[in-house]
Amino acid sequence: MANKTWPDVGLLFGVSQESVLGPNNYCMYTKPVGELIKRRNIKYHCYTDDMQVYMTLKPCDKWDDISFSIEAGIAYISTWMKSNMRKLNKDKT
Repeated sequence: MANKTWPDVGLLFGVSQESVLGPNNYCMYTKPVGELIKRRNIKYHCYTDDMQVYMTLKPCDKWDDISFSIEAGIAYISTWMKSNMRKLNKDKT
C-alpha cells in the first residue's frame, strides 16, 4: 500500500489532525469550556472531541433550580462556542 501524500492546506480555524501538537492544541482550545462549566457548578468529562456535562441530584433538590442551572450552563457554553467559531450539536444536547 503506497503512502498517500496530502496537500498542504492552511487552516484558518480549528486544530489540524494527525499532528504531534494536535492533542495539546485541542486541550488548550477547549479548556475555557471546562472553566465555564465549573462556574455553573456543573460537572463534566471529555473524551477526544466529545464532552458530557452532568449534575448529581438528591431527592430533596428543587427541580426548578436544577433545570435553570443546566439551561443557563448550556446557553453559556453555546454563546462561547459561537464566539469561538464552534458549533454546539443541538441533536446531542
